[in-house]
Amino acid sequence: MKVDTKLSLILGLTVLAPMAAALFLAYGNRMEQLELFLCVFIIAFAIALKPLANYLGNVIFMADIRAMNNFCLRVKQGDYDAEWPLPPEGDDEHELMQLKRNFYWMVHAIASREDWLRCRLNDTAQSMEKFEQLSFLDGLTRISNRRFFEIRVREMAARALERGEAFHLMMIDCDGFKGVNDTLGHMAGDDLLIRLAEILRLSTREEKDTPFRYGGDEFGVLVAGVSRRGAVELAERIRRRFADLGIPGTSLSVGVAEGPGPLLGDVELVAEELKRAADDALYAAKNGGKNRVVTAWADGPEQPAAPAGPVVSAG
Repeated sequence: MKVDTKLSLILGLTVLAPMAAALFLAYGNRMEQLELFLCVFIIAFAIALKPLANYLGNVIFMADIRAMNNFCLRVKQGDYDAEWPLPPEGDDEHELMQLKRNFYWMVHAIASREDWLRCRLNDTAQSMEKFEQLSFLDGLTRISNRRFFEIRVREMAARALERGEAFHLMMIDCDGFKGVNDTLGHMAGDDLLIRLAEILRLSTREEKDTPFRYGGDEFGVLVAGVSRRGAVELAERIRRRFADLGIPGTSLSVGVAEGPGPLLGDVELVAEELKRAADDALYAAKNGGKNRVVTAWADGPEQPAAPAGPVVSAG
């Protein structure tokens, strides 16, 4: 029922009906009864004025305001599918009904906008995660880059210090890479690096070991949870697989070091000591004739049992 219809009925019952009764008594010349009726009406109207005003306010405004408030509370709690029953729209609607329609539209417009923003935020978060992942990859070889290695080596050092989990770092340098670039061109050099990265990827365990490109023609692998012999055998396997490519004038020199090393208790010191030890072993391999694996153990020279290639302990 429209607001003006409700108001007309209420006013008719409270004003027009008593006035009609008074006119009826006046035309019937019943003055005593008219006086009594008017006295009773005035007293009754005075008594009922406040309840009547409350009732009129509730009928005209408060019921709709409560409906609006309940609707807003449901939307606030995340019920964006909340419905608010409204009659079909008419040409002569009361302004309060128009306000209700506009309010209903506004709330759902805000809810739709919030859904859109949430979707955009999710897309942005996914894009940021994707870009972060890409920032950890080497653009040419598509394996981890130096930035990711610096993070990963500290994570493994922290785990080694906390749980005693063994891990190793091998640094790998491509002997003769400059000659390939100079004689065959940079495209051939890039192809060599891509093939080397693929060897590292295929030779290591996914989600356990971390092959990475350190820079230029220098690569490396972080190896988790293997013995010294296992780390050396992996290094030797990588060296042999690269040799099987048969690229003239090229080979791999590999230095292998064991974490966490002698500097226990500090992740940064462990990581730096490990990198230094692996790097020293790598240069010992290059200075010792190249195409070999050199180890650097913290507790002194210890030759792994029966390695499958030229393995030297740097001590």
